[in-house]
This record gives sequence, C-alpha cells and structure tokens, in this order.
Amino acid sequence: MYEFTPFKKTEKLLFESFIQFPKELLNKEEYKFLSPNAMLLYSILTDRLSLSFKQLECNKKIQFHDAKGNMYVIFKREEIQEKLHIGRSALDSAVLQLKECNLIKETKQGKNMPNIIYLGKTIGMIENEKREEFRSVQNQQSGVLKINTHECINSTVQNSKNNKYINNSYKSHQDKNIDYHGRNYPPGYFDKLYANHIVSEDSIVN
Repeated sequence: MYEFTPFKKTEKLLFESFIQFPKELLNKEEYKFLSPNAMLLYSILTDRLSLSFKQLECNKKIQFHDAKGNMYVIFKREEIQEKLHIGRSALDSAVLQLKECNLIKETKQGKNMPNIIYLGKTIGMIENEKREEFRSVQNQQSGVLKINTHECINSTVQNSKNNKYINNSYKSHQDKNIDYHGRNYPPGYFDKLYANHIVSEDSIVN
C-alpha cells in the first residue's frame, strides 16, 4: 500500500478508468430507498452492458441480445460480489431493490448457468426520449404545414394570374371584336364562345 498522496492544485483530476454513475439515482424521489450497494451495482451492470454493445458494433459472433433486440449482460453472482466487495445476502438485497425500481430484470438460462440480466432505463432517460419523440413529431407536422401553405399560396397566386390573363384577354377581344389573325367578328361572338357555344366559321360576317 502506498502512503497518502494528495492532489496538487497544478494537477488535473484524471483516472485511468471509471464507470458511469447516473446522478438521478441520488436525486430522484423514486430512487431514494436504493442502497449504495444497489446504486453501485447498477453502474457496474451498465459498464458491462457497454461491452455488450461493443460486441454488437464489432459484429462479433457472440452477441448479447435476444430475438426482440433487447440487450442484456451475463454476470455471475460470484463475480459481482468480488467487484463490489460484498457478501451474497447484501448482493441479493441490492438486486431486489433494482428490480422494484424497474432497473433490472432477470431470466434464467438453465441449471448451473448464470442468469441473463436486462437493464432498464432510468426515469430521466425515458422522459428525455419522450420529449425528443414529441419534438420530432412537432417538427414533422410543422414541415408538412409549411409545405402545404407554400403550395397553397403558389397555387392561389398562379390561379389569380391565370384568371387575370383570361379576363383581360376576353375583355380585349370583346372590345375589338377581332382575333389574333386580324379577322373581324360580329358583336357578341366572343360572349357565345366563352359560354361554350359552338359557332361555325360560316356565321362570321366579314
């Protein structure tokens, strides 16, 4: 054992390795009854879960997920006891506490085989996912509304232009009673034409 060595103000706080510990286990009312052993156990299990994800990312033959795609870990009770420096009864108590908080679930594999351990997401994680999902839906709806509004405006403007052109064209021809070829037409000819009446060329008065 080395002698006590304090940190200096000129140094940085760096550890060779560490595990993640969610602060909400300390702060949320729902987790107030968790013992230090239970909270540390959850952190150790999430650290082991990160290895399961690495196996998946590296496309290893042995992958830790079930048919539904749920990730899990394999961790023998004896190994956990050794890492936490606790006895079996203390470990069983910590496991029970995590189960009551929906933070872990276990499935038996068979005789003399370690249980499959599923980790549950914390309340904070679930709430964040719901907020992100809600924002995503809102953004999609907002995008559709913008597109529809833009298309409606363009359609209205285009229809307005077309109607204006038709009305102006009709008024111009009605006043002059001539077509683009310079031919004269009798008064009221274009009224009949715009009313979808068929007028033969024989009725045109030159």
